[in-house]
Amino acid sequence: MINRTMSHGVVVILAMSTMLATTLAAAAEAKSPDKKAIAEVAAGTRTEAHASWWGFDPIDSTASLQAAINSGARKLLVDNMGAPWVVNKLQLAGNQEIVFAKGVVVQAKRGEFHGRGDSLFYASLKKNITLTGYGATLKMWKQDYDDRKQYRHAEWRHVLDLYSCAQVRISGLTLADSGGDGVYLGVARKGVPCSDVVIRDVKCVNNYRQGISVISARNLLIENCLLKDTWGTAPMAGIDFEPNRPSDQLTNCVMRNCLSENNRGGGYVLYLRALRAESKPISVRIENCRSVGCRSSAAFSTGNDNQTAAVKGTMDFVHCTFERSRQAAITIGDKPVNGARVSFVNCKIIDPAADRPASTPIMFSRGSHAVSAVGGVHFQDCTIEDPINRRPMSYHDGSGGAGLAAITGTLTVRRGDRSICYQLTPALIAQWMPHKSFKRRETLPKPAQ
Repeated sequence: MINRTMSHGVVVILAMSTMLATTLAAAAEAKSPDKKAIAEVAAGTRTEAHASWWGFDPIDSTASLQAAINSGARKLLVDNMGAPWVVNKLQLAGNQEIVFAKGVVVQAKRGEFHGRGDSLFYASLKKNITLTGYGATLKMWKQDYDDRKQYRHAEWRHVLDLYSCAQVRISGLTLADSGGDGVYLGVARKGVPCSDVVIRDVKCVNNYRQGISVISARNLLIENCLLKDTWGTAPMAGIDFEPNRPSDQLTNCVMRNCLSENNRGGGYVLYLRALRAESKPISVRIENCRSVGCRSSAAFSTGNDNQTAAVKGTMDFVHCTFERSRQAAITIGDKPVNGARVSFVNCKIIDPAADRPASTPIMFSRGSHAVSAVGGVHFQDCTIEDPINRRPMSYHDGSGGAGLAAITGTLTVRRGDRSICYQLTPALIAQWMPHKSFKRRETLPKPAQ
């Protein structure tokens, strides 16, 4: 939405920019279909095709681009036509590689996408999808979708919306300005995750809900990606691993060499309350990644309301750097001691919660319905660089029950020229995070009438 306090000059510049964009679009030439080339693709004599063979209209190229995708071409080049490919909702095909030429912009058609789940590109139960676009952008109209006068509020208008898809490769693209996520990996059929997915060299910028949402995935690699400037509706994370059902899974999920920056929510979030002890054990590894200027850097939470809530498995942060989080850099919520093992290895926290001296760099918490002690977290050779004189960790217990257990490892705190290495023993944890346990009062049955 337009900032009503912006200067008249800025408004004039924005108006001129809009007029210029409209003029350029009008100046771009429409292109008629190449019937001969289309026929050769249909006959199978051509396996590689140009999207422009199906035509191009600078006002609305939905039909042309969808026809090109539906053509059966094994490789489809989306040409740079000198103006954006303006489109409504598009459905991806399986067994196809789409290459977006450098400079290509695929732009959501303004005034469309009124369905709360309308996404720019959508695929369900498809296999072998490759989307490559170094220097290309897929973008929507986030500011419009956030305007309640124009659109019903929703958080599912994604750029790339994939459900139970397999053998997916996404490389080089910028995914921007969605009304939801840059990439959503969801479930079309119960128990069927997105599988064998690689997201590499992708930039998710200025999305409404998350840069990337992972609901259920097996064999996922996210590498060399930028997740930046997410804001609009919660959780507003760079990436959020958040299963919806106990049948969902996070198996062999790896992030490597990624940057999560300036997101209004967390940098790397795992919200696993839907998973249970009987769910597939998680195996998530985040290595050589950075979080800069997010609300929290790494957030991990599970259920702790009954004996079946503790999902098993492993969650490892390795060689990660967490810089300038606005609140605690690391937050661990409701994670039972006997749940998934969480470890931080050679990780560094720098200048956390600088404007919140009452906060701490690391925070553990328990909700009011938790029944088990929180813990099972290991810190190996981790460092906190914090100019504020405060404890490294704190504990917020909302249940008044059992406390903390099995928080282990080594932690070095650096403050100016002073450096102290701590061995995390039960005695030290009790000193840093004292708590009181209250006996739960049993509810007695009512007397018989």
